Amino acid sequence: MQRHAVPVLPTTRSRHWLPDAGLDAHPAGSWLLEMGFDLWIRAFYRRDIAFPPGFHVGPGTLIASNHQRDVDGPMLGTILVQRRGLRFQWPLPFFATREDLFRPGILSRLTVHWPRPLSALLGHLSLAWFFPLGRAEPMRRVREFTLGETLRALCDAGCESMQCATLLNPRGLRELGGGGNASLGDCIARAPVETLEAWWGLRRLTLPAFERLAPAFRDAIAAQLAHFVQRLEHGRCVYFAPEGTISMDGHFGRTRAGFFRLCRATSTPPWIQPMSLSYDSLAAGRTRVVVRIGPRLRADPSLDRRAFDAALRHLILSHEPITPSHLLAHYLLHGPSAFTRGELVDWLTRCLAQLRADGASLDPLWARQPLAQTVVQRLHWLARKRLVANEDKRFQVTCPRNAAPGWESPANIVRYLDNRLADLAPGLPSC
Repeated sequence: MQRHAVPVLPTTRSRHWLPDAGLDAHPAGSWLLEMGFDLWIRAFYRRDIAFPPGFHVGPGTLIASNHQRDVDGPMLGTILVQRRGLRFQWPLPFFATREDLFRPGILSRLTVHWPRPLSALLGHLSLAWFFPLGRAEPMRRVREFTLGETLRALCDAGCESMQCATLLNPRGLRELGGGGNASLGDCIARAPVETLEAWWGLRRLTLPAFERLAPAFRDAIAAQLAHFVQRLEHGRCVYFAPEGTISMDGHFGRTRAGFFRLCRATSTPPWIQPMSLSYDSLAAGRTRVVVRIGPRLRADPSLDRRAFDAALRHLILSHEPITPSHLLAHYLLHGPSAFTRGELVDWLTRCLAQLRADGASLDPLWARQPLAQTVVQRLHWLARKRLVANEDKRFQVTCPRNAAPGWESPANIVRYLDNRLADLAPGLPSC
C-alpha cells in the first residue's frame, strides 16, 4: 500500500437529514434505524474516538477495521455518519454482511440451543427486510455455510439419491449419524436439526462432492464481490472486514481474499480508510470503546496478495489502541501470583515507556488520568469480579489462567484481551 496526501475535501454538506437519502430505497427507514443504533450505542457504551485532521470518508472509499464483536458494525457506522441532532453529517456506508443472515429461518438456526418451541417460533421471523434498511448486503463466507445448506446444495446438484459414503468424509458421516449406504435425501430427513446447523459444512465433504459445488459457490461469491465493486465505482462507501468474521480467540485472523479482490477489480485503486477499535472491558460501568481512525490511503496495485494482506494487517493493528484492560489482562495471566499496588504501577510504567518508544497506538486514557488512580480503580473492579483478592495490602491473583478466550465472563475476557495484546505488542517487559 502506498500513502498519498489526503485531498482537500469540500466543506459543503447536504441539508438532508440523510445526506444521500435519494439514492436508495426506504430512506426514512434507513434514517430511523441508524438513529436507533446511535441512541442505543450511546446508552450502553462509552466511546472514545480519535479522528485524524479533516476527517471525512470520501466517495468510493473502502473501509477496513478489525472485527471483535457483533456490535462492531453498528458502532463504526454511528461514528462514520456523525449525528448532529436529528441529522447525519455524512453518508452511511454499505456493510458486507454474512449471507446466511438473509436466509429464511436464520433466527431458528442462531437459537438452535434454546428451548425448541421458542427457537421454532423465531424461525418464522425473517430478517431479510431489516438489513437493507441499515445498508447491510450479503457476502458469502465458507464458515457460515452450514452442513444442512451444504447437503441441500448437493441435492440441488442432483446428488439426492447418491450414497452418503460417496459424498461425506468420515467426519461428516460420523456427525450425520446415518449409514454410509443410505441416500443423501434419507440422511437429511433423519438428521437432528442441531447437526444440520453445524458450521463449516464444506469441511464435511469428500473432494469429489466438494468439486461438484465449487463452481456454483465461486460464482456466487464473484457476483457478490462484483456488486460491491459497482458500489465503489458509483462513489458509494463500503465497509469490508478483512478478517471476514469475528475473531473468536482475540488474535487478528487471517486476511481473506475478498478485500484484495475488491481493490483489484475497481477501474482505479480505491481509497482505503483504516479504522481500529478496542474494548476496555475490565472496568466498572458501561464498556469503553476506544476507536482510532487513521488517514486514508490508496490501495497499491503493485502488491501481490501476500504483500497486500501483510500491509493491511499491519495498517489495522498499528492503529488499534492499547487500553488498560489489555495490560491488566497480561499481568493477571503472566505476572506474579501475588503483587502489591506499587509493583503493578511500576510494571505499567515500564510498559508504557516501551510502547511509546515503539510508537504503539495508546488509549488516550493513559494521558488523561494519573496511572496510580487508574490502578486503584481497576483493582477495585477486579476484586469485585473475583479476579484478584485483596489480602493485607497484597493482591492475590484468583483469575483462572486456563480460561478459554471469549466474552462470556470476566475470566474469558481476560484471556481474549491477552491474546489480542500478543498481536499488538509482542515484546512487553517481563512481569
